[in-house]
Amino acid sequence: MKLGRFFIVALGLAAATYLVVAEGAGQVFGALSVAGWGGLGTITLFHVLPTVLCGIAWWLLLRARSSESWFLFSWVRWIRDGIDGVIAILPVSGELVGTRILAQRGLTLAGASIVVDLTAELLGQVLFAMLGFVLLVASHPEAPYKLWIGLGILVMTLEFVGFLVAQKKGLFRLIERPLDWIRGRRQGGESDAERTLHERILLLYEDGPAFVGCILLHFAAWVLGGLEGWIALYFMGHPLGVGDVLAIEGLVYAIRSVTFFIPLGAGVQEGGYVLIGGLLGLSPELALALSLLKRGRDLVIGTPALVCWQLIEGHRFRRARRRSDLPA
Repeated sequence: MKLGRFFIVALGLAAATYLVVAEGAGQVFGALSVAGWGGLGTITLFHVLPTVLCGIAWWLLLRARSSESWFLFSWVRWIRDGIDGVIAILPVSGELVGTRILAQRGLTLAGASIVVDLTAELLGQVLFAMLGFVLLVASHPEAPYKLWIGLGILVMTLEFVGFLVAQKKGLFRLIERPLDWIRGRRQGGESDAERTLHERILLLYEDGPAFVGCILLHFAAWVLGGLEGWIALYFMGHPLGVGDVLAIEGLVYAIRSVTFFIPLGAGVQEGGYVLIGGLLGLSPELALALSLLKRGRDLVIGTPALVCWQLIEGHRFRRARRRSDLPA
């Protein structure tokens, strides 16, 4: 499995490299040099806003069952996103790390909250993709591929809504049942700690206003994240209208979500920017420079997040070792 994922990443990187070379490496990196450290630093700092919104959305799901503040969830969200942007060994590597950190702080609903928060984020992205499609049709009614793009968004919507329905119908209970049988565990606990993952997920979905609020906050975070593209193009000296940039960002990230099985969206993101950007008047070299600048942002955000996670794990390991050295 690891070899297969490595092959997919290598293939994606090869495709991205080919696009850069084919469109003129000098022009692509020339646009990047125009944006410079100022452009990279600005979009990196601006990314704090959508990260905090995502953290608040996550906290909203657990506000009635946890005394932790929204700041903790925003901090863990930073680590979660940073890992996904740097070492996406699995499509949900960051989510697994986030679950572990919250569970270590005693949040029994940590795993369930990750599932529900991720579902809300996907549904918020559906709204963002729809917004991008509407902006594309409104500003460029003559643009080709509108039918195919619309069908793609419809498929994505059905996929994400289907994921929500499957959870409520017992998707995770189906996964847990063999493990419960092996452990001899009974279902139907009364406390959060005794409930199965399926029961915990349903418990969080019972708070309908919180789930809807989570979706809307994620939608707002997607929109704010889309504005990073406008800032980047401004620093490159080729600003586009805000509507066009949001259309590009909404549709590119929709493509990335549908191809979630490709680690880091290697090659997919670059191809998406070239394809969608071309429909809205963005030259291929600028589209590739924009994608690479986003990659640089992920690296700047993800590297300290990865270090922070390792420090947390190291502290936990040392504490566990000290406890094991204590006399019985």
